Parts: sequence; structure tokens; C-alpha cells
Amino acid sequence: MATNKIHVLPDVLANKIAAGEVVERPASIVKELLENAIDAGARRIEIAIEGGGRQLIRITDDGEGMSRDDALIAFERHATSKLRVAEDLEAITTLGFRGEALGSIASVAKVRLRTQTAQDLMGTEVTISGGRVLSVQEIAVPTGAEFEIRDLFFNVPARRKFLKSDATESFHIANLVTHYALSHPAHAFRLTHNQRESLRVTPAEDLRTRAYQLFGEERVADLIEVWLERGEMRVRGFVSSPSIPRTNRESQYFFINGRYVRDRVMGRALGEAYRAMMPAGSYPTAMLFLEIPPREVDVNVHPAKTEVRFVRSQVVQDLVRDAVLQAIRQTKAAVTPFGEETSRPALSSPPPAPIPRMPTELILPHLMAGRSDSGVKRTLLPTTSEQLRIGLQGDEEDESSPLRPLRPEEVYAEDPPALDPPEERAVEADSPAPLPSLPSRARLGCLGSHPLESGSSPLRAAQNLTLVAEEITTLGQLHQSFIVAADRSGLLLIDQHVAHERILFEEHWAALRRRQITVQRLLLPEAIDLSPAQALAIEELLPTLEENGFEMGRLSGRTLAIHAVPAILSTQSARALLLELLDTIGEERRNLSLDGLHAEIAASLACRAAVKIHMPLAPEKMRWMIDQLLRMENPATCPHGRPIILRLTAREIEKGFQR
Repeated sequence: MATNKIHVLPDVLANKIAAGEVVERPASIVKELLENAIDAGARRIEIAIEGGGRQLIRITDDGEGMSRDDALIAFERHATSKLRVAEDLEAITTLGFRGEALGSIASVAKVRLRTQTAQDLMGTEVTISGGRVLSVQEIAVPTGAEFEIRDLFFNVPARRKFLKSDATESFHIANLVTHYALSHPAHAFRLTHNQRESLRVTPAEDLRTRAYQLFGEERVADLIEVWLERGEMRVRGFVSSPSIPRTNRESQYFFINGRYVRDRVMGRALGEAYRAMMPAGSYPTAMLFLEIPPREVDVNVHPAKTEVRFVRSQVVQDLVRDAVLQAIRQTKAAVTPFGEETSRPALSSPPPAPIPRMPTELILPHLMAGRSDSGVKRTLLPTTSEQLRIGLQGDEEDESSPLRPLRPEEVYAEDPPALDPPEERAVEADSPAPLPSLPSRARLGCLGSHPLESGSSPLRAAQNLTLVAEEITTLGQLHQSFIVAADRSGLLLIDQHVAHERILFEEHWAALRRRQITVQRLLLPEAIDLSPAQALAIEELLPTLEENGFEMGRLSGRTLAIHAVPAILSTQSARALLLELLDTIGEERRNLSLDGLHAEIAASLACRAAVKIHMPLAPEKMRWMIDQLLRMENPATCPHGRPIILRLTAREIEKGFQR
């Protein structure tokens, strides 16, 4: 008789499989337990973690607690107090409802639950290890619940090894607690990591007060209040002025009926509202709360409950967009939509960024006949196919178009010389490391440069072309953004921002390898209020930032004092750069090697300090920039892969005139 191939999995194994969906990392556990505490009516919630949450997660609340029977049933699969019948799925008003969390958590960790209701004389303690109940006993505890999770994934080593560093995991937990503290201002929250307090907020009267508690006065001062109601739907919250752009979406918080979500519909609506007011690659700060009838949204589309589906997504998108636009227009914040880093001609421009020292022999090389300090006809060392791919990131290449970026091997005909070190850099590196390849930002745009249109692609580079510094004549600027030059082969267009960015990047990288970064000390320390997640992130980034020229120290709580910054940066640019780095310390940056992290910081420094678009340059500065660019190791692309030089050959010009 044939044996059956199909069988029912044991509960312990089924829970471990479910844990793979529900328990992605320690922050997933904190999220589930926080939601349960809020649903239980807690007004005070304390979270303590150790080792980034893998060693210990303890969450204590003063909610209604559980009876002995409920405490045991709560760890069964699909046990929940939120649903009774199928129709309840269409009217979910609580944060938790699936009933998978506790059983999944208990199957991959050592769990102890202590709880008591106001009606019971004694509380209950339940101890579970790897899904097996070890003990159940009576205990005297305050009303509420305390969950203690130890040794996460102790019995699933394959999952444990995929956890990130303690700093990474604690960053995600702090970010999550910040979200829920923001969405529930009437609650008190406290978060500690390794016995060190990271967040403490008392009950607040309103959202603005809670935002002040979490982010400090500086970020809250310029927030614009949003409020719009249509029928049964309402949007409220705050957004930032278009004149204060950020380079990432980490400061955008979206909530639906009090639930923290990552929603594309709300994100798209926010982007549409700011489309004509902020440059590509820049994003506003937003704290938006959407209140919508439960029947209009399905929150049961993802195990972690962070994604939703709307019945009428276009209606929601229009509501959020119109609410933000109305708020901006009422405050007339759109009058000066661009910040100092991305000014346009019609607006008041900031003072031009300082150009580094320009040696006389590089300013007027055409007056020095027969002399070639930078060498004639040189070729870059062979580049890898991966470097070429990064340098020409985009869609299919267009062979028919005459304008195309130059590849590295087209710029020189002989090996490039080593960079001439500045006067203050007398120490030479023993074995300077090669310039790293960074992830391309071509799709995101580059701060201070022209954005790439969606779907556009770099054009094919012609072969066997060289650039010779002495043969290049500068003709002027196009739109005060591109240097127009010519040589024997035709016309050259050079993006002044990314060209200067490449120069500053390689100079900073060379100084970093020599450990001789030039810094400028501030007369008065510059104070920055950090969010809880940023305060944890700075602990990991601080040594790397100090090697790159920053000197910082803590004042009190989450306030950071900047004592010195790299000499190429202004104080305001340094503040913006620090906040950007701390906000984007997610897995993309944390997966970089130490050299990769140094290079990412160097690229960001160069981008912030480089001259911007719509900035007039004197002929001497344009000449200097071309000469310096041709001395770089990779003059064809900026540090993140954006093309620097486009060429239109004489033959292609003749073709255009049908000659």
C-alpha cells in the first residue's frame, strides 16, 4: 500500500514557518507588541532592548492585561481578541488582528509573559522556549502586561545569521518607536538600549507638541499644518516648506487610521504636490494622517500589516495631494521653492561656493606655448566593464544621437599622472587605494545639478576620441550650468556641477588616504537636535565622520554639537549632510565596506561643496575646472556615475548642416 506524501505540519514547525513572515527582525517583534499594548488601552509603554534586540526585548505596558486562560491561549496560532466573524475584516479599527504574532515569536525565542487584570487578585507568568510551554504560575504584578523576549532565533541559526549589527537593529527599533510615538501623542513612551535611554516622551496635547518632543525645535518650527476633509475622509498633519528639501524620504511618516504604513499612494500624492516646487532628488518632510472608513481600505494584504490596499486609490491620492497643495498655498510657502543648495536664476542665489586654489599655470595654459605641466595625450588605465556600466547607467543606448557622454578611455591617450598634492599635503601615501565604485544616483538625480528625465538614457560614446588640455578652448556657459568648449574634434559640453564634484571627490579621497583632511573649526559649536533613530545612528557613524573631518560631541540628551567641519563645506551644508547621512543609515549604507562608507561620505561632501547649476563662472574658473578635471583619475563620470562631458564632433555638425 502506497504511503501518503501529503501530511499536516506539526504546530511547532508551522509556527517557525509563519515566523519567517511575521518576525523579520527584532523591530518586527517590537511592532507587534507595541500594537498589542496600544490596543489593550495602555497609556504608558516602556521598551528595553539589549544587543540590538537579539539578546533582549522587554515591553511593559499599563493596559488592561490578560487573565490566566487568555495568557495561555494568546500563544496559540491565530488566537485573537480583535475578530469574531468574517464580516469583522471589513471594519478593522484595531492595530493587531491576525493572531499570528505571539505564536510565531514564541517559536523562535525564549519568551516570558507577566500579566494581570484589574479584576484578578493574582497575575500570571507564562514561560515558553522554542514553542514549548515550560511553566505557568501565579505571580503578583501590576495591572498590564510585560513581554520579555530573549535569544531571538536561538533555535533557527540560519535566520539569526542574517540579522545585522546591533547598531543597525537598534536603529530600526528606534525608528519604529518614533513612528508610534508620533501617531499616539496622548501616550507616554520610553526606549532604552543597553540601559541607555534613547527616547522618552510624556503625553502631549497635540501632534505638533509630540513632533517637538521627538525631533526638536529646529525641524518643527517651519512645519506647515495640513487639514482637509471630504465626505468621510480626512487628511491632517504637517509638511515642510518647499524651501527646505531633504535628499531622502526618511522624514516622511504616513499613517492610516493610526496605523503606520509604507504606502505608495500617499507617497505619490505627496510627490505630485511638490513636483513643481522642488528639484528632482529632493523630498519634503511629512507627517500625514489619513482617516478613512475601514470599509474603504484593506489592511490584510501583508503579514506585517505595513501595506494596505484602497478601494478608491485615486480618490485618496487626490485628497492627499490637494490637502498638501492647499496648505502650502495658504502659507505662501511656494514663493521661494528652492533652497540654497539648488537656487535658480529667477530666485535670489546664494554666494557661489568657493573654488579651490587655481595655480597660475592652469588658468592660462594657452599663453605658455610649448609647456605641458599636465601632460599631453593621455589615456586612463583600462576600466572594467562594471565601471563602464556604472558610468553609462540607463536604458538602451541611442546610436543615432550625436551627443553622448565620453567614456573614461576616451578622455586621455596616455597614462594619467598622479594628482599634484596641495601645498599643505607634504606626506605621500605609501600605497593609495584605487577609487571605489559607488551605486549610481543617475535615476535619483544629483543635488545641485540638472535632473535626468525619467526614461532618458546616456547616449553611445564614440570610440578613438581623446581630449588634450592644451587643445581645448573655453567658449562660455550655457544657461550658467554647462561649460561650452571646443577642440580639434568638435564641441564639448561639460556639466559644471558634476565636473567640480569629481575634482573635489578625488582630492578628498587622496587626502583621506593620507590622513590629512583640512578642517575648519567653528567659533561657536553648531547644535543639532537628533531624532531617536539618528541619535543611535551617530554612534556607529561617528568614527568614520571624524576621519572625514568632522569633530562632534554630545551636549545633552539627543543634542549634538559640531565643533569642526571639512574645510570645503559651509556650516549649513555640513548640517544638511549630517542629517542626510543619519537619516539614510539603513541597510544600503550599512552593507558598504569601510572604504565604501568613506567613499559615500566623500561623494556626499563633494556634491554639497561643488558649484551648482545656474551659477555664473568667470572664464578663468572655467579654464581651471577643465584643466583640473583632466588631471583626475576618472574624468568621465561623477562619483555616482553621472556623465560629465558630452561631445558633438565636427563631422556630426557638418551632417546637421547637410555638408
